[in-house]
Amino acid sequence: MKNNNCNNNINIIPVVSYSNADKDKFFVYKENKNKSGIYCWNNLITGKSYIGSSISLRNRFSNYYSLVYLKKKVEKGSSIIYNSLLKYGYSNFSIDILEYCEPNVLIKREQYYLDVLKPEYNILKTAGSSYGFKHTIKTIEYIRSIKLGRKRDEATKLKLSASSLAYPVTVKNIITGEVKFFTSIRQTAKFIGIHPSYLTKCLATKGFYKGRGFDVTKTLI
Repeated sequence: MKNNNCNNNINIIPVVSYSNADKDKFFVYKENKNKSGIYCWNNLITGKSYIGSSISLRNRFSNYYSLVYLKKKVEKGSSIIYNSLLKYGYSNFSIDILEYCEPNVLIKREQYYLDVLKPEYNILKTAGSSYGFKHTIKTIEYIRSIKLGRKRDEATKLKLSASSLAYPVTVKNIITGEVKFFTSIRQTAKFIGIHPSYLTKCLATKGFYKGRGFDVTKTLI
């Protein structure tokens, strides 16, 4: 399979390249099972790319290949690459596995490729960091309304009552450095696999939760 955007004009040869992310889906899953490393999505139409890393590449790609997952992320405005995959389709993307490496050096190696290749789709310019992340206007106003104690309309109150403990939370994977953002304690606890009340207690008493491979803090702007 031919190499594409991620190594254009740079002497970087991926260990594996999939020229059509749609047709090569089976091989992407099969060949990256139980492997950790650095990957790159290449838009064959625009020439833009995205670099990421994961301790479990197969699991990470299963998220990318889930239209439900992509749409949820796009609704939250959390990633340009998700929106682009939905817009252009998998057949207009190729995937490069830039290298396989041990989990303890993932962030360091990802940062190397971010610095060298400067992928256009990456919002975060520092691997494993929330630096450079921009909330959507809707999210910013929502967070500010919580901080300033503004009166919410009845529709918002009903929405919050259906999803208690609704304030923004930042979750960082300690091993991979991947950062996720949630709008409630309940969502966060479900993602990590702990009880919401325990997570609430930790954030209220210590200001953070650290366990199960994650660092959890309240989102600040």
